Amino acid sequence: MKMPKLKKTVSYAIGGSLAAFALFLILAATKNNASRRCQGLETKIKDNADQFLVTKEDIEKWVTQYGNDPFEGKIIENISLEKVEKRVLESGTVKSCKAYFDRHGYLVLDIEAFKPVGRILSNSENGDRYIDKEGNLFPISKHFSPTVLLISGNYINRLRSLKSEKNSDLLNLINTISEDEFWSAQITQIDVNENKEVNMIPLMGKNVIEFGKPENINAKFDKLLVFYKQILPQKIWSDFSKVSVKYEGQIVCN
Repeated sequence: MKMPKLKKTVSYAIGGSLAAFALFLILAATKNNASRRCQGLETKIKDNADQFLVTKEDIEKWVTQYGNDPFEGKIIENISLEKVEKRVLESGTVKSCKAYFDRHGYLVLDIEAFKPVGRILSNSENGDRYIDKEGNLFPISKHFSPTVLLISGNYINRLRSLKSEKNSDLLNLINTISEDEFWSAQITQIDVNENKEVNMIPLMGKNVIEFGKPENINAKFDKLLVFYKQILPQKIWSDFSKVSVKYEGQIVCN
């Protein structure tokens, strides 16, 4: 009859021991961090073989304030990981940064760089910017200029991003072009005027494709495909100054 009470006592004792051991590990780790020093930086860039916009050297410069605030030799407890991440993200060229210490005392930075799908041509001294498929805008790279869709126009130049619902249609158009093997090869630039109407500049010739507002995108591309496959083979680009697919059910060639 006394066995249940004995089992409870043993359970409490084991539970208390485990809690005490966990507390000991936490205190030991805290004490250890108070004396441990950073052994250096280790930067890991996601899909680094497929991106050329950000280098490990860039990350190290941003983190150390261009060598003025090195971390190697610093006491780990005195290093703010939040501050480290902020320094990297403030560059504006990195999508995400996660900082932590590994068991050897190295400050590890897990980096994900932006992947551009278009380049916004600026009409101001601020310079060109890239855009990714989520609508984020970020600075161009000094290391590499990828071949992406060129984007210009008064409408696009006044935006800080395309992440709003209002501009989801325009972002959808940009992504449709960049993700499609045929259209990404045929269309080199889009120009978006103040009324959000789009003109496209094809790879061949100096002609203009009048696309209209970024709506009914699939239907308009279907019409444009008809032009490429059925009309253009019988003519040459120089026969046309403008091709319009902005009107419903029509392809207008001038």
